[in-house]
Amino acid sequence: MENTLIVSFWRYGGFLRTTFAVATLSVLGGAFSPVLADSDQLPPQTKIRLTVVQWLPTKGSYEKWDALGGDFLISQEKTVSLPIIGTMSVGHLDGAGLAAEIAKQLKTKIGLVQTPEATVEILEQPPIYVVGDVNKPGEYKFHPGLTVLQSLAMSGGELRSSNASQAGADKTGYVGQLQEIGNTILRSKVKIARLQAEISGAKEMRLAPEMEDSHGVASAIFEQEKIIFAARMNDMDRQSKSYTELRDLLTLEIATIGKKIDSTDEDIASVEKELTNVKSMVERGIALPTRQSDLERTLRSYHGNRLDLSTAIMRARQNIAETTRNLDGLYDKQRTEVAVELQSEQASLDQQNLKRETTQKLLLEALSGDATSQVGAGAMMLAFSIMRQEGSGVREILASDSTVLLPGDVVRVLRKMSPTPADATARTGEQNAQSEQASQ
Repeated sequence: MENTLIVSFWRYGGFLRTTFAVATLSVLGGAFSPVLADSDQLPPQTKIRLTVVQWLPTKGSYEKWDALGGDFLISQEKTVSLPIIGTMSVGHLDGAGLAAEIAKQLKTKIGLVQTPEATVEILEQPPIYVVGDVNKPGEYKFHPGLTVLQSLAMSGGELRSSNASQAGADKTGYVGQLQEIGNTILRSKVKIARLQAEISGAKEMRLAPEMEDSHGVASAIFEQEKIIFAARMNDMDRQSKSYTELRDLLTLEIATIGKKIDSTDEDIASVEKELTNVKSMVERGIALPTRQSDLERTLRSYHGNRLDLSTAIMRARQNIAETTRNLDGLYDKQRTEVAVELQSEQASLDQQNLKRETTQKLLLEALSGDATSQVGAGAMMLAFSIMRQEGSGVREILASDSTVLLPGDVVRVLRKMSPTPADATARTGEQNAQSEQASQ
């Protein structure tokens, strides 16, 4: 692209135009992928970028036709759909040939006097695929010069699945699992000790001698559970103390109201006695009836006060009964919660013990399997083959690690037993011939 554009600039001459050519190249070149298609053929599923520019003598500059350019994909039928031109066959053209053909057809379609400048750049070529005895089979990006050995490295290398390495990994995993299970069991035992202390109403919890270890793990867990035990016991003490104090206050209130009732009863007796005397005096005409009415109102007021005090005593007694129920319920709720938690933790401990037994058996089997592992087995080697699309069919090619791949190739990696020297010589000659054929 650069040589073609520079020749065009010098053709029209002028220092000003030469300077513009350099600027145009820097602008256009920075927007494209560095992978050019000047000498590469265009297989199906290749992504290309088409750029079309034309020199305008009246303006003294190149004009880029964005409406005609853009990114396009080569179809499986080796065609590409372009603006104005439509569907165009790529055939066996490379990037430069396709660009020249596009420029020629644009000149004819649009009716231009001069042929526009067109460039085709390869943005992305069809990927390769690696399958077989590799760590990460799958699709990988292609680049020119990619070899079978490089594709093996891209897919994570040879699959490591020998019995020895697998057994070693299993043993390491089992040992780690056993250590984790042991810590979980120890934590469950200490927690169960704390829950048993709570449900029995003990004032403190103790670490059983059989739980102690030389690493201090049990002591650390015990200190954590001890903090939880103290916090929960303090919370229970605060709540029970609150209910007890409320009940004592209500009892004191009842005693106070009782004294008020006694005083009211004395006032009622005094007023009743005075009212009896006043009634006698009113009957004899000695006292006025209004005096009798005042005493009767006072008496009714005292009776009303006494009724209010009796109601207050009944309400206080009801509150005492409710407080007592709440206090009893607090202890019942605490015992229920602890019992449920204790039952769940014991079930979890049983599961962990069963898991430990199973893991121990698996570890013993892995250790015993070392004695019966593969002994004297022949060495393994990697065999490579390439599945390549040719026309409407697929051809399998025997390859070596240095065989150069093409876009869309499927590399198959298989692990096989090493052949005898005679077989190895014959196979090497066959692989070399196939590799040369694949490279061609």
